[in-house]
Amino acid sequence: MVVQDIVNACANANVAEAAVVSIGGAFARRVRDAASRKGVRAGIWAATAVIQFRSRARAGDLENLQRAVAGEDQPVLSGFRLIVEPALAEAGKAANATTG
Repeated sequence: MVVQDIVNACANANVAEAAVVSIGGAFARRVRDAASRKGVRAGIWAATAVIQFRSRARAGDLENLQRAVAGEDQPVLSGFRLIVEPALAEAGKAANATTG
C-alpha cells in the first residue's frame, strides 16, 4: 500500500527534507517558514507532521489518502503533500494568531 510507504518513509526527517525540496516552490517556503517558527529544520517539522498524521489516522483517512494518490505520477510526493498541508494550515493559523 503506497500510503504505508509514505508514512513510514516520510516519518524520517532526511526523507521528509528531500520530499520538501523535491516539491519546492510555495509549498517548500511554507514548510521552511513553519519550521523556522519552531526553530527546527524543515525536514524535522515535516516528518513530525507525518508522524502526527500516522498516529491519529483512522482507516478511513488512510483509504481516502490511498484514493487521492492513485494514478498520480509521483504518489509518494503527492501523498506527502496531502499529509503536510493540514499541518501547514494549522501552523499558519497559529502564526496569524500570535501576530495579529
